[in-house]
Amino acid sequence: MKLTAQQQQALADRLFEALKRGQGIDPPSNTIDYDFEDAYQVRRRLVDRLIAAGGRPKGHKIGFTSEAMQKMYGMTGPDFGILLDNMFAPEDQPVRVTHLSNTRAEPEIAFELARPLEGAGLTVPDVLAATACLRAAVEVIDSRVGAMKARANDSLADNAGAGWVILGKTALRPDQVDLTALTLSMDVDGQHQAAPATDVMGHPAAPLAFLAGKLTELRGLGGHLKAGDIVITGAPVRSVEVKSGSRLHAGFGPLGAIDLTFI
Repeated sequence: MKLTAQQQQALADRLFEALKRGQGIDPPSNTIDYDFEDAYQVRRRLVDRLIAAGGRPKGHKIGFTSEAMQKMYGMTGPDFGILLDNMFAPEDQPVRVTHLSNTRAEPEIAFELARPLEGAGLTVPDVLAATACLRAAVEVIDSRVGAMKARANDSLADNAGAGWVILGKTALRPDQVDLTALTLSMDVDGQHQAAPATDVMGHPAAPLAFLAGKLTELRGLGGHLKAGDIVITGAPVRSVEVKSGSRLHAGFGPLGAIDLTFI
């Protein structure tokens, strides 16, 4: 840890104001020497401010879980952010992005937990056994720290760019979906992509096993995985810019499809 508590709070406050204004800032690591321990503390302080402003913890997002996304952003492994209830938008209404600073969309699988999940060394079967249902999801990333110019500690401090999450209506038990045979596709304004769900760490449930271990290691600093939580585990395809006027169609096989317009 390189920053004092005051410096960590100052950076968290800066990120909070950037989020509220919808105006990004340069990657903090350009001018501040801070490490991952600092970044976790800054993220915790940022999320605490968001909770004080009215949000309630509802789950987590896991990012950079596929080679496509890691190469796109220059990352070497996954990170994660904390999702609040006011980050979830309805599927049947236009998604407002004009108040955000750097918006990109990606298709993901959402896991709703039936019971708490924690501990190191968990497996994909452990995760599936703890899952109540699976849903299609589209995440709209809102990077406040320069997106592809940011370093890994910047992304962590920025709560992994958590913006919007839109869930599909279809909910299936894990035994009703073969995630190893599932392909996710996304069309945004004429740009088409598709990739196997297994491009996410070999199985879409694997990032959740990683997260359970990481949260145990952090001893509450990153929150907990509780019954009823929603966890999105990353995209097998590259994220695509969305702006006011954009249209998106994402396909998830038996989990249905999500169609969105952005304003």
